[in-house]
Amino acid sequence: MPPIPAAVSPAAASPLRWIATIFAILALTAFAFPAGLRDWLEEHNASGTLAMPLAIARQVEAASNALGVAPVSADLRHRFARLIGEPET
Repeated sequence: MPPIPAAVSPAAASPLRWIATIFAILALTAFAFPAGLRDWLEEHNASGTLAMPLAIARQVEAASNALGVAPVSADLRHRFARLIGEPET
């Protein structure tokens, strides 16, 4: 196995580090936009196999609303809709 170049630290080259980063971003996104995640899970839960993730998403949405994240995420959704040219709902 060739040595890692000096410009890249071993920690940055670790796959585990990248996986942790990806999961952190996904968790932040789920907390910032819980209604979208809950809606998606409800749409795809015809067989009932997503009952546990759906229950968790509902709790995350409740916590997000309790902390006041809902107005911020609504503002971000409206800005994104304007950016891509979607009509606001």
